[in-house]
Amino acid sequence: MKKWLIRCLTVLAMVCLIPGIVLKAAAETTTVRCKNCESVETREILGYRKYDSNSHRFYVAECKNCHNDGNVSYLKVHTGGTETPTCTTGKTCEKCGAEYGEKDPNNHDLVHHDAKAPSCTEIGWDAYDTCSRCDYTTRKELPALNHDLRQSVITAPTCTETGWAYVKCSRCDYYDTPVLPALKHDLRQRVITAPTCTGEGWAHVACSRCDYFATPLLSALNHDLEQHAAKAPTCTEIGWNAYEACSRCDYTTYVELPAQHDLEQHAAKAPTCTEIGWNAYETCSRCDHTTYAELPALNHDLVRHEAKAPTCTEIGWDTYEACSRCDHTTYAELPALNHDLKQHAAQAPTCTEIGWNAYDTCSRCDYTTYAELPALNHDLVNHDAKALTCTEPGWNAYETCSRCNYTTYAEQPALNHDYQAVTVEPTCEADGYTIFTCSRCKDSYTADPTDKLGHQFGAWSPNGTGSQSASCLRDGCAHTGSTDCRKFTFRTAEGETLTFCPVCGQAENAAQLEKIEAATAWAISGSLSAEDVTARTNGEYLSVAFETAGSLTQPTGLVRLALPAGLLEGKKLVRIAPDGTQTEMPFETERGKLIYTLDFANSALPVMLFRLVPQTAAL
Repeated sequence: MKKWLIRCLTVLAMVCLIPGIVLKAAAETTTVRCKNCESVETREILGYRKYDSNSHRFYVAECKNCHNDGNVSYLKVHTGGTETPTCTTGKTCEKCGAEYGEKDPNNHDLVHHDAKAPSCTEIGWDAYDTCSRCDYTTRKELPALNHDLRQSVITAPTCTETGWAYVKCSRCDYYDTPVLPALKHDLRQRVITAPTCTGEGWAHVACSRCDYFATPLLSALNHDLEQHAAKAPTCTEIGWNAYEACSRCDYTTYVELPAQHDLEQHAAKAPTCTEIGWNAYETCSRCDHTTYAELPALNHDLVRHEAKAPTCTEIGWDTYEACSRCDHTTYAELPALNHDLKQHAAQAPTCTEIGWNAYDTCSRCDYTTYAELPALNHDLVNHDAKALTCTEPGWNAYETCSRCNYTTYAEQPALNHDYQAVTVEPTCEADGYTIFTCSRCKDSYTADPTDKLGHQFGAWSPNGTGSQSASCLRDGCAHTGSTDCRKFTFRTAEGETLTFCPVCGQAENAAQLEKIEAATAWAISGSLSAEDVTARTNGEYLSVAFETAGSLTQPTGLVRLALPAGLLEGKKLVRIAPDGTQTEMPFETERGKLIYTLDFANSALPVMLFRLVPQTAAL
C-alpha cells in the first residue's frame, strides 16, 4: 500500500513540473539590436502592450553583451485575430489583445424597409436598408407634396365690401371657402397748394378704383429750427451770440459781432555793432499781432593785425582784429616761452639696441644732455630638436638668448591624421556607416551614418490562405514578406458581386487580377501616402489602390492615374461604386498614355473598381 502511494505521488509531482518546463522551453524570442552597445542578438520577449491603432510595443530581456537594462521597448505591427471586421469592430491582436485594423463599412447587418409614398400633408420614402449594429441607413425622405390648390373667385371684393372664393386641392378632397377682404381705397393725392412754415395748403385725393374723392387742408409746417452755438469774436475774426435758423426757409436770429485788436505803442531803438535795433511799432494785448520790424546789428568794422610768435625770451601774439568804431579787439598777449624741458628716463642697452642715461631736452630747441651707450650683443643658449607627430608639433635644434627673447625656434605644425575612409553600405535591415582610420597612427572613428533601406517588395501574390507574399527585390536580400489580404466587395450587377484583394489581385467568382507594371499615379490635391500605385486587371475588371509593404494607404484628395493606351484599346473605363452604381470615366490622352482623374476626397474606401466595357463600332 505504501509503495503504491509513493508511486502516485511521484507521478503527480512530474505532472506538475512538466508545464513549467514546457512554458520555459516555449518562451518567445526575437532578434533585436541593443540600443546601448549596438550588438545584434536573440532576446526573450517579456511582454506586449498596445502602442496605437497600428502597432504594439514588446519588451525584451537584458543584453547579454553589455547587460543593459532589459526593459527596452520596440514596435511591431498588430498581428493575428480571427474575428471578421464588421461595420463597428476591427480585428483583435493575438499578442497584446488590442483592437486594430479598419472596420469593414460594407459588412452591415441589414434590415429592409418598404417604401411609402408622400401625400399632401405627410412625408414619404423609397424602400431602404438599415444596420442593426450602427446608424447606417439608405433612407431618403420624400417631403410632403402640399396641397395643389385651384381657386375660383365667386364674389370679387371692392374698396369697401368683402368678397369670397372657392378653393380645392387637385390631389385630395381638401377644400375651403375663404373670405376675400375689402381692398380699401387706392388713393392718389395731388397737392394743389403746398403748405409753408407759416401758411396752410390744400390737396385733391381720389381713389383709382371708385369715385371716392376729398380735398383736405394741409397744416402749416412751422419752422424746423436748428440751434447754433455762440462764437466769441477775436482780433481777426467776427463772432456771434447763440442763434436759431430754419432748415426750410431763411428765418434766423443771427447777429454778427465785429473783430478788433487792443493795440499798445512801443518806442524805437537804434542798432549797434553787436545789438539789433527797431523802429517804433504796435502790438496787440490779446494776440500775436505786431508791426515790429527788426533792424540787424551793424557788425564790427574790423582791421586785421598779423600774428607774432613768442620765443623762449620774447612775448608774442596770435593774428587779431580790432573795430574802427568801438573798442572791440581779439588781441591776446602770448608770454615768453622759456625753455620747455622734458625729462627722459634712462634706458639700459640690450643685446640688439643701444641705451642711455637719464637726460633733458627742450621741446622748442635742440638743447639735450643725451649720451649713447652701445648694444651688448646676444648671450646664446643651444636647444635640441623634437620630432613632430599626428597630434603634436615639433621643431629643429635652435638657439635662445639668456638676456632677451631672441630665438631661432620655428615650430613645425602637427601632421594631422591621414584618415582613409572605408564605407559600409546600408542593407534592407541594417544601417550603413563610414570608418575613418589614420594611415600613420591607426586612430579611427565612425561617421556618416545612413538609414537602413527597408525592403523593396515586388508584386504581391496570393498564398491561397487569405494572405499574400512578396520577395524583396534588392540584391543580396532573400527576405519574403507576408501580410493578410484585405478584401473588398463591390456590387457589379443586379444580384452579383465581386470580392477581391487589390494588393495581390486574388478575386472570388472572377479570374486573377494581374498587376499593370506601366501604371503610374500622382496627387494633385490632398495627400498620397505612397506614390507607388497598384493597378490590376483581368481583362474584364480593373482595380486601383496604393500600398506600402503590402498594406493599403488612404488617399485624401484628387489623384491622376496614367494607363498604357493599348490596355484599353476598343474598350471604355466605367467606375463601379460599392452600391453597384456605374459611371463612365472621362480621360485625356498624353504621350501614349490615358490620363484619368480619381476623386478620393469623397471616398471612404482606399480602392476603386472599374469595368472594361467593349465599345460598339460606329455604323
